[in-house]
Amino acid sequence: MGMSFSLLLFASFPFAESQLSLSTPEIVAKVLPAVVLIRGENASGDVQASGFIITTDGKIVTNLHVIRDMKTAGVQLANGEIFDSLSVQAFDVRKDLAILKVSGFDLPTVELGNSNDVKNGEQVILVGSPRGLQGTVTTGVVSAIRDYPLGGGFRVIQTDAAANLGSSGGPLLNSRGQAIGIVTTRMRGSEGLTFALPINYITGMLGNLQRPMSLDELRASLSSANPVDFRSSGYPSRWKHLARGEPVQLRFDGDFIYGEWAVGEQERSRFFSSFEVKKDADAYRGVDHTSIGCEYSTWSSYTRTPNRCNVETKIELTKVTPTRIEGRGLFPPDDAKLECRKCTYSKPFVWQSFVLIPE
Repeated sequence: MGMSFSLLLFASFPFAESQLSLSTPEIVAKVLPAVVLIRGENASGDVQASGFIITTDGKIVTNLHVIRDMKTAGVQLANGEIFDSLSVQAFDVRKDLAILKVSGFDLPTVELGNSNDVKNGEQVILVGSPRGLQGTVTTGVVSAIRDYPLGGGFRVIQTDAAANLGSSGGPLLNSRGQAIGIVTTRMRGSEGLTFALPINYITGMLGNLQRPMSLDELRASLSSANPVDFRSSGYPSRWKHLARGEPVQLRFDGDFIYGEWAVGEQERSRFFSSFEVKKDADAYRGVDHTSIGCEYSTWSSYTRTPNRCNVETKIELTKVTPTRIEGRGLFPPDDAKLECRKCTYSKPFVWQSFVLIPE
């Protein structure tokens, strides 16, 4: 009798395990009501991106770059319901993450998984709103779990599931319909190279939520972050490019340095650039993020279509002292032209050296 019971118990394991996995249509039906379209305006025009609800009272996960320049923003659910305003409860500049809040009740949610359990080769699903096409579904596999290739000191899940402009902030789902990542970027010029931030970063942020802030307060916080550690170490917070005179704000966070080109509010809507680097042996290495607002037209239309190109490149600081910072970055040549529609340059990027001095 004991043997029969053991055999029965053993035989039930595969069946129980199979019940944990869902088909793609089942996963989509389960999560789609909680995947949202985030839409708003910045100085360049309309902005559309993705996000997903993680609590019934309206907490929403997305990328920080989605909302950081928005003047106004709202959220549209898959059923068409619209929330005309939102607040920000947490953000992480380095990892490009944000937790938003709308005034909701009994909302649908996406269940959070454990990104530590993600395995290379497992099937994944991406749901989002590329170019405003809400509820778009793509599938693929986990290609790798690696350090972010352009630096920054964090891990990413690499997948071949297709992503496009507007997919940012959408969930990457496992076979149980659980969010295991947040889509953050696609490597430009490459097919099948999509990166998602592990969902455990969000789980950690949920334990440190702040007082809800408005979009105006968010921009003020990002532009006036107090570089206390930097000044206390004998370093100024405001620097300038030696050759071009452009101002840049810098702050330290342990082994990290965060830099932001201090352009005016009007110019920020057209061009914004920041970088994060981490101490690595004899230098600080990381990634530069540049966002460029532009317009393009087609031969069949006389109208101009606005677009925003987000470019990420390598950057490193080879010398850091209180009076001089030397570095180099992989940037487009000065005579290279931006193809606004495709967000590509007419010439390949080259390493360019720069020097920063106190302003």
